[in-house]
Amino acid sequence: MLEVKNASKTASPTAKPASVAPAWPSSLYATPRVQAWTTPLNESFVAEEIVEGCRLAIQHLGMDGLRSVGVTSSLRGEGRTTIAIATALVLAEYGLNTILLELDLANPELAQRLAVARFPGLGDLAEGRAILTDTIRPVVAGLSIIPAGVVQGSIPRALSQLAKTEVLDTLVSEGHVIVADLPPLLGNSAGRQAAGLMADVILVVRARVVPASSIIEAVGGLPVTPKVLVNGTKSRVPGWARRLSGV
Repeated sequence: MLEVKNASKTASPTAKPASVAPAWPSSLYATPRVQAWTTPLNESFVAEEIVEGCRLAIQHLGMDGLRSVGVTSSLRGEGRTTIAIATALVLAEYGLNTILLELDLANPELAQRLAVARFPGLGDLAEGRAILTDTIRPVVAGLSIIPAGVVQGSIPRALSQLAKTEVLDTLVSEGHVIVADLPPLLGNSAGRQAAGLMADVILVVRARVVPASSIIEAVGGLPVTPKVLVNGTKSRVPGWARRLSGV
């Protein structure tokens, strides 16, 4: 049986210290909330029950003080992108200045789902066709997205260039919390490479779909031990939320 695991947090020797620390709330159930996200616009992004499940998950995973987290999965179709959106909405709702990164450069869908311009984005930034401020798109109060943009060269090279530009360090130093929609881990090297850019990783596992052997293969070689969320059991509340909350 899969369990939630705390990630090992090791600082990069080249990382720059943040000049502005994100102001984490004392509780994600503190009242009043900074804003209510449940408007018709936001409801079209992701269902309320999934957002509530993410509130429970964040509480149980002990993510206070986190600067960057990537959401990934072993394979496509496990709910990775939906949970990345919901996590970003929850953090923005409680007053954190949140940036959602579309790091699945080969199969981007976030920009379309959130109804923002697809480029310029991370690919354009990595390849020198844009600067950081050109790529940030506001979505709702407290939440912006940097879309994937266009990658004209190879994706591994684009990810390497993003690491060299230290764009994540820049965003964190400005007080942002980063949530990244990562590629799946199996099938190519981009998933692990993108995960290596994050301080923490959440692995979404769709119940009764992915064999344990594939999960073990997927997480092998990751720089941190991922927190595991089990998704897709038969309940109005997502299985990973029920497991975390004890419901």
